Amino acid sequence: MEAGERAENLERQAEEAEALAAIYGDDFVREGTVWEIRVPLGDPDDPDERRRPSDDAMLTRDGTPAPDCLVARVVPVETYPSRTPPLVEVHPVGALIQHRMDAALAAMDEEHAASDGDVCVFPFVTRLREMARAWRDEDRPSRRPGRDDAAADDDDDDDAPGTGRGEEAETRDAEWDPAAIDAELASLAMTTTERGGTAGTAGTAGADATDADHPGVGAWTDESVERSIVAGPPFTEKKSTFRGFLLRDVTSLERVDAMLRALRRDSRIARCSHLMAAWRIALRGDPRDPDCVWAQDHDEDGETGAGRGMSHLLRVTGSGNVCVVVARWFGGTHLGPARFQLINNCARDMLERCGFVQVARGG
Repeated sequence: MEAGERAENLERQAEEAEALAAIYGDDFVREGTVWEIRVPLGDPDDPDERRRPSDDAMLTRDGTPAPDCLVARVVPVETYPSRTPPLVEVHPVGALIQHRMDAALAAMDEEHAASDGDVCVFPFVTRLREMARAWRDEDRPSRRPGRDDAAADDDDDDDAPGTGRGEEAETRDAEWDPAAIDAELASLAMTTTERGGTAGTAGTAGADATDADHPGVGAWTDESVERSIVAGPPFTEKKSTFRGFLLRDVTSLERVDAMLRALRRDSRIARCSHLMAAWRIALRGDPRDPDCVWAQDHDEDGETGAGRGMSHLLRVTGSGNVCVVVARWFGGTHLGPARFQLINNCARDMLERCGFVQVARGG
């Protein structure tokens, strides 16, 4: 292998590690040349799902309940990603019955082959999560011998794991037109003046918004929601354009829906490739109280993994009664896992702009 190819591989590995750290947070650990990613066997966004009772757990080789999570150990060798996949192990040893372990390890080879020489750890971990969830459902008591079909049907999950492959789907439809994207950027960068609006908002309320634009519980309308949406500046990375939006005082899912409807009424936003959203609403108790009960969810709009990362961001920053949205206009060039870091950074920037996250400043 030539020195130039080796150096490029190392650079791409470093970029991938940064993106994985941004996506998985504390679930990603880098120790020297080894990366470890925790893969919860329940829903990683639901604390109760992370600690599922043992009688509803996935089974190990000896038939006992599996641990709370798997750990994917990845070693990015010098020929990765240009020629070979990284080395991968799934721990703890014995956590998977043999044919499942074989399928998990084969998934890395398959994802690397599909990547055409690009980085592939994120697609592999996403696939491992989906496989683990399917295995857990297979091993639930409702699927084990001794349960009748009616009981099994009652226990079925309605939620299937996401199967969207955002950038792959975009490639099939994308037609890169430099003139069109330049016009789009110019349009997005314009100060919002429609309906009397001011810079920094998607509707008519700007930095000087009045109390009427932030109505109390039960006093909102679609129009007041549209006026209250705060929009960040668009930015571009390798031909893809990103822009963040935020709505505060979100006390119901209906208000989230109203925000998304308002954004999609804008013809420019309606043409984006993905409109990803995450929200966190206090249902019972004081949002400042550790015992507060939260409703938290996300909409990935076909970009599997992006909404989950944004939802994780809201939780770790302690942001509440808020909905943050990131729009992406795909420009024809794959960003790989780096796109998730860009999406998370865009969402965090909106939280900082609106005072949900305090920015550390040097003295």
